Amino acid sequence: MKSSENIIAHLTGKPRFQKISQKRCFEKLISLLPPQLARAVMFTYVKNQTLFFVLNHPGLKMEFNYKINLIKSLLKKIKDIDQNCKNIDVTDVKAFVSNKITLEEKPPPSPTWRYKERAYGRFYNFASDEKLKDLFNQIKAQIKQNET
Repeated sequence: MKSSENIIAHLTGKPRFQKISQKRCFEKLISLLPPQLARAVMFTYVKNQTLFFVLNHPGLKMEFNYKINLIKSLLKKIKDIDQNCKNIDVTDVKAFVSNKITLEEKPPPSPTWRYKERAYGRFYNFASDEKLKDLFNQIKAQIKQNET
């Protein structure tokens, strides 16, 4: 019985699934970039034998343009090392900044409502230790204060 990895490798080898193997190769390329540049890449695509990197910051686009030769050499190395990436036909690499604003996921705000105190603070304090007696009296006073 074949493993799932073998089945996926077999399927991505077919011509109609070349985009999937291309995407994996570009993800490998992005992972080989310096961390600052890798975080700036939103996505990649190929058009007319040109690999386009869509970035999220204009300042990093300038840095990306300075490192185009590094990216091209990494792309050649990936083609040599990985058999699945040999079919990538890219002659040029370009980058541009997306004009779409990315919305960061913010955690939902925590509720700031208050509940009505259900206790009345009517209990006897049977503690014999003075520290405990004081603590119970503080709790009783706090309950009575929250009651209103």
